[in-house]
Amino acid sequence: MRVLVTTSRMPCAIDEIRKLGERGHQVIATDTFRSAPGSHSRHVERALLTASPTHATNLFIEQIASIVRDEHIDLILPAFEEVFYLAKHEALLPSSVGRFFSRFEVLETLHDKTRFLGLARDLGLLTPRSAVATSQEELRAATREFPSFFAKPVFSRGGVDLCTNKGPLAGALPVEACEASEDRPWIVQEFVEGLDVCTFSVVHHGRLTGHSAYVHPREIEHAGGIVFESVHEPACLEAAGRIAEATGYHGQLSFDFLKTAKGMVLIECNPRPTAGVHVMHAEDLEDAILDRHGKLRVAPAGVRRKYSIALLRDMLLHFGEAREDLRYLLSDAKEVVADPEDIKPAFFQALSYGHVLAYRLHHAGKSLKKRTLMAAYFEDVLWNGGSMK
Repeated sequence: MRVLVTTSRMPCAIDEIRKLGERGHQVIATDTFRSAPGSHSRHVERALLTASPTHATNLFIEQIASIVRDEHIDLILPAFEEVFYLAKHEALLPSSVGRFFSRFEVLETLHDKTRFLGLARDLGLLTPRSAVATSQEELRAATREFPSFFAKPVFSRGGVDLCTNKGPLAGALPVEACEASEDRPWIVQEFVEGLDVCTFSVVHHGRLTGHSAYVHPREIEHAGGIVFESVHEPACLEAAGRIAEATGYHGQLSFDFLKTAKGMVLIECNPRPTAGVHVMHAEDLEDAILDRHGKLRVAPAGVRRKYSIALLRDMLLHFGEAREDLRYLLSDAKEVVADPEDIKPAFFQALSYGHVLAYRLHHAGKSLKKRTLMAAYFEDVLWNGGSMK
């Protein structure tokens, strides 16, 4: 099978490229800049550049359609939020190609944190109390509604733009610096104490064919995992299946939960792949994506993975946590990016920080938020709601 993996910069894309390549599939990779790490995997037959789906949507779609035709692609496998642009304009893609993503309306509902939590509540799942703010005044009022709160834009991802008065990120982003508006509403939730548990699922038309649940004992700037371990959480599997069935979802689907004394509290949804890809074995991932044998593949508990480059960066920037980072760096967790048998993506991971530098230079003189690393890495492949250019 010839598979097109888009946004190859993402760690989950690197992993899927390798696993599909190891299983004998021919992989074509695309991204908007040449140093995107996944594009340099030895399992990539051809690496191609595209325009930004965020900033040049029409050209991006035209290029993907041409790649599908020229490379005789059998399946499009999006790795990040370019999926929204592909789904919105799927009528412009060749009809012969398989599209491993849902209808735009389904993706939009799950990406919108307010609508998603409403859907989850309708399905009988536990969610935090929440309020929506479309102005600075409403945002301030909403934060006063909860003694401990957690706020973020309704359309957001990756731990960027988090405002809270509780936990390690308390006060990192003041309420006054949050820009809530009709065009960019924020959701304010009660702060829920619990253990972060995340999931990744492969879904075929409402039916789960692959699933993993995992925790991340080490994070980068308290906002994104850099060490992962698979766990057994039947409640997460049941919740993922309920949402997938209710929406008729098709593609890759991820959720964030908090494990509390009252049970699993559902926090948000990412209708795309996430780090749960790492804890799935190559054969299981392949079988799930191709829906072989009509059965569900669940990642076993105890599979450990790590991002060594991120651990090293954290050691340098947060010296007080260096001992803990070193412990995980030297652990038996298998490395994701710097795979000794496919080392080029690790080299290009370092080079890809030029993409971050370009973002900083473009925003020179502007007030940049603390976590510009992730903001820059996502900036040209995200969708924050609203119309598409």
